[in-house]
Amino acid sequence: MFRFFVLTGLLVFAGFAMTAAAQDTNQRTRDLVASLDKTKYKKKEKVNVSVEVYLDIKNTPAAKANPADYSGLYDADGFRLRLEVASDGSAMGSGFDTLVDSGKTLNFELKNARIDGALLTAAKVYDGGREESFEAAFVHRTSRTGKNPNDVATTDTKFGLGFIQSAQGNETWTNRVFLEKR
Repeated sequence: MFRFFVLTGLLVFAGFAMTAAAQDTNQRTRDLVASLDKTKYKKKEKVNVSVEVYLDIKNTPAAKANPADYSGLYDADGFRLRLEVASDGSAMGSGFDTLVDSGKTLNFELKNARIDGALLTAAKVYDGGREESFEAAFVHRTSRTGKNPNDVATTDTKFGLGFIQSAQGNETWTNRVFLEKR
């Protein structure tokens, strides 16, 4: 009888742990996706000229039923990632980043890459052995542009991978990066 209670307790605890891990992954995905959003509005007026520019970028998580469907080439100016994903969510990848401040290109390979829902976690191992953690979200990115929020001229939606690139040291900065799937 005692074994029954211990076994039941362990199963309940394991169920709670799995639920907590799934909630943590979902929350991390939502937080990352929200940090990729951006809205800008500028208006300049001079003697007889008024110029308005509006940009609104919204992202939504793009979870796929089969993680292998994320396999492919993702790129943008200065960034590239070739990703191979198995149906169990394990992944391998390689690519390059370009540093914003110097324009220097750094090659990397992904280590311990894993996809859970729309979240990709891994370590980037750069040439020379430097390693840093990497977290990105697969998203549908919608860009709206125009003169102002009430006068949107174009709307464009793309699928890809978004992440925050940051650096610290002499200069601290962050950069929202979106790699479109090709």
